[in-house]
Amino acid sequence: MHIFTVSLFGHRMLRKPAAMESALEETVLRLLREHEFVEFLIGRNGDFDLLAASVIRRCRRSYGADSSAMI
Repeated sequence: MHIFTVSLFGHRMLRKPAAMESALEETVLRLLREHEFVEFLIGRNGDFDLLAASVIRRCRRSYGADSSAMI
């Protein structure tokens, strides 16, 4: 199995989180569709980290969690 690893770290305050959330959701869903298995590496300290984790959890629920992991 080929594992595609994506790291998303960003310890900053977001001024327009809705726009970032929409773009990130599109990207995460595209990655889940295009790759056999996606491993998401997420930070835990900042607005972007929280937003990214939330989007990834939502996308994994809708697409299926068997083809990805969030660390």
